Amino acid sequence: MPTIADYSSLAELAGQKQPTAGGGCGCDGACGGSDLVSLERTHFFPRQLVGPDDLIQDQIYFRDKLRRHNRLLHGWGIVCGAGVEGGEKPCEVTVKPGYVLGPYGDEIVIDGEVTFDVCSQGPSLDPCGGIDPWCTDVRARRREGQTLYLAIRATECDTRPVRVTACGCGCDDAECEYSRTRDSFELAALTELPDTYSTTKRESALTGLLGLLGAFTCVLGPRSCPACPSSPWVVLADLTLDAGGMVTPDCPPHRRYVASFADFWFSCTETRTGSLGALTGMLGKTGPNMYMDERTMEYAAGTAPPPAATVAARRGDGSWVTVPGTFEVKPGETLREMVAREGDRTLVDGASGHTVTIRELFAAAGADPEAKLGSVADALSQLEAKKIDVPSLRVVRGSFEEAIDVHGLEKLDELGGSPAIAPELPATALRGVETESAVAAYVAGKTVAEVATQPLSRFVSAATKGLEASEREVEAERARAVWENAQRVETLGTAWRGGQA
Repeated sequence: MPTIADYSSLAELAGQKQPTAGGGCGCDGACGGSDLVSLERTHFFPRQLVGPDDLIQDQIYFRDKLRRHNRLLHGWGIVCGAGVEGGEKPCEVTVKPGYVLGPYGDEIVIDGEVTFDVCSQGPSLDPCGGIDPWCTDVRARRREGQTLYLAIRATECDTRPVRVTACGCGCDDAECEYSRTRDSFELAALTELPDTYSTTKRESALTGLLGLLGAFTCVLGPRSCPACPSSPWVVLADLTLDAGGMVTPDCPPHRRYVASFADFWFSCTETRTGSLGALTGMLGKTGPNMYMDERTMEYAAGTAPPPAATVAARRGDGSWVTVPGTFEVKPGETLREMVAREGDRTLVDGASGHTVTIRELFAAAGADPEAKLGSVADALSQLEAKKIDVPSLRVVRGSFEEAIDVHGLEKLDELGGSPAIAPELPATALRGVETESAVAAYVAGKTVAEVATQPLSRFVSAATKGLEASEREVEAERARAVWENAQRVETLGTAWRGGQA
């Protein structure tokens, strides 16, 4: 039995022209300059002699216009479906139905399951029947452990032949011509990765998506139009053959996805804030019940591994939300040390589009800042099933800023940031306590709670005891302000503890 080494050899052997869809990126032949070409459509006028070229020109115009639209606005890659599974026989794989945009902007529709033998058929499968039937049993050389790239590209099929009238004066009407052209596709097991994959620059999913919405246009300046790709192939899966010829598909490495708004929707009863809120509806792996950041978006886009760990917690309204562990933990450090380093990392709530920080999540959950961590999972265990009401945390924090000075707020953050522990802060952190004042001397060594639990009259009397009348009036006013601030902190802290229970 003859063997061949590559696809071009089979095409030559079969005498078949390799099918293509269109002449590239919306033009015939090589595209020049920016790859943007002006298109022409037919202008009809009275008494015009119309030929096939005039009628076909409008088809060319609209097809190339759609290709250019797809390529420049949507890009190319897998839109949905087109999964690949190992078959039941050696060298066999099954391609599931799906929708793909080719590098030249062609739509590729896989309308049913396709079984493909990577060791035969040239090694190409053309649903149009482009392989000479005498050569269908030609085998390609495949080695154990060899990596192949199952790829797809757009092609066309001539179909529905009809009889046509002969051009001469005779009566022969046996000639046929195809009356339709059908969009189709071609599969191939490539031995080398197409150039479009080895030269494609991968940006972060978040940066790319924000750029898609024009968020960085003013900063980066006008973006250039993408060049016309050099290859028509879209890789569906990396394939590896074992000793018995069985195929193992590895889909993630080179499956390039097209960003799609098909699953993004909103109603008038929902509020999405800013572009980040809008982006959350695009990524099905994350969705509305997850906090996400750039790393989780990269995972959803298939360009990064999953988070090291996740945990389920509750929002303030009682709904459940998944918190991903995309931060770093150094074994042996405390939660306080981790938050000091990673606490400003921002996450986006997939339901509302509101942003939260790692510091706020642990503060709202009342996590133990001195807990020893060995892994990301250890840190997330502090959030498991806890109520994480970040909006309420921010309201309480704003009230604390009116009652506690800057140093007191820093101390609160060192203790974990939970409002529940604010009453245990030193009373000297209360606003109104002036250094070397009688009030400062009296509250030294006391906590905010100890000040708040004293009756106002007793506190003012004790804080101004021994002062002359002229000083007592000033200190008494200061003492009242300090006591009121202590009352506010104690009330908020107690309410927070009750709400978390």
